[in-house]
Amino acid sequence: MTGAVLLTGASGLLGTWLRRKAPEGVEVVGLTHRTGLGSAGGVIADLRDSIAVVSAVNTVGPSLMLHAAYSHDQESIVGATENVVDAAQRAGAAVLFVSSDAVFSGDGSPRGEDARPDPIWSYGRWKAQAEAVVAERAEGSAIVRLPLIVSIDPDDHVVARIRRGAALDEPTAWFDDELRQPAAAPELADALWRIALLAPADRAGAWHLPGPETLSRYEIAQRVIAALDLDATAIRAEGTPLSANRPRHLAIDDRRARDRIGWSPSRVLRGTLPP
Repeated sequence: MTGAVLLTGASGLLGTWLRRKAPEGVEVVGLTHRTGLGSAGGVIADLRDSIAVVSAVNTVGPSLMLHAAYSHDQESIVGATENVVDAAQRAGAAVLFVSSDAVFSGDGSPRGEDARPDPIWSYGRWKAQAEAVVAERAEGSAIVRLPLIVSIDPDDHVVARIRRGAALDEPTAWFDDELRQPAAAPELADALWRIALLAPADRAGAWHLPGPETLSRYEIAQRVIAALDLDATAIRAEGTPLSANRPRHLAIDDRRARDRIGWSPSRVLRGTLPP
């Protein structure tokens, strides 16, 4: 890789791990929304503002845009991705977009990298729309679909919510009938960098990085309280409301990642997270 990597969402959970795991010799410039990265430098831009995104990209002059920003509204997912891709195309930079297993319906059938998205909830629909933008506007781009991300320091949203509830003596509830394939943030960051460093033709297309186990959200929460040495009463199980249109069993196949980058993830929160 001859130029810098411009990393969106650099101060977020995944962005933090991507900065920590950046390979030696790779220049990573973090792009954040409001708060800078202190001594780490970087640039600040609202990804929903096309002019601000173009300015940030022109300032850095990256060879790759690693678009890992996380949001939960349409404009910050679809609109922001349009701005990132358009600015990258103007600058001649490649694009690696971090997407989600939620682009699938969650019917329990494992989906390969070439499977057509069929989301049933808003977040998945917006991610699928953003994927289409990347695929249509950025030739040779890569789309990497991740499962639930598990992290301690920085805490993922499950860990943070359980900590808060335990501190307030207010047990938190977790669905015991929604199944996912969680993976550890450090391992996901390593895998994303292995994909990013591939030659452009080898990097292009869709990738899946699921964890090795299928766990309910409640089972993940059980592992969290064990890792944090909290009492079992800090969490409780509940079923997904019948009225909720949410994916119940997301399953993605990782054959390409296993074959091409040696993806072999660990079971989450068994012992300690990988360093």
